[in-house]
Amino acid sequence: MTNNTIQNAFNSIENYVQELEAKIAKQDQERIDLKKTAEEFDKEKESSAQKLKEMEEEMMNLSSVYEDLKGRADVEIDLQEVMKLYVILTEQVLDGNAHIRMLTLLHGKKKLMTKDELSKASGIQPAATLRTIFDLRNNGLVTYNDENQKVKLIRRLFD
Repeated sequence: MTNNTIQNAFNSIENYVQELEAKIAKQDQERIDLKKTAEEFDKEKESSAQKLKEMEEEMMNLSSVYEDLKGRADVEIDLQEVMKLYVILTEQVLDGNAHIRMLTLLHGKKKLMTKDELSKASGIQPAATLRTIFDLRNNGLVTYNDENQKVKLIRRLFD
């Protein structure tokens, strides 16, 4: 009977050790997966930072060309074409599609729109809509009232 009790205790200890080893292996795998995800995010961050830097350089070049051309009377600048270029660069390079849609909606006939109205009209998720509103507010393009969630365009860019 003592041998049986000792054997049961050993079996119990072995089972416990096996469970602990399985938990450790699972946690190690989760740690490896999280490390891979973090590395992917780092790569995306570096890529986005590089795109932003390239975009800033392009904008500086465009600004200097515009300044050069502005002083010349013999050159006509089609403002519509310049705006199209900015829209393409903003949408494709900086992923500002939500910002463009939001500004376009705010240039409509309504002077004030709620966050929910903008979300529904643009098809953008409410959280992304709020982030876009804050981006536009932080850059001085709109005002946002937290209490009634109304957004107002500060300055019309085009009529």
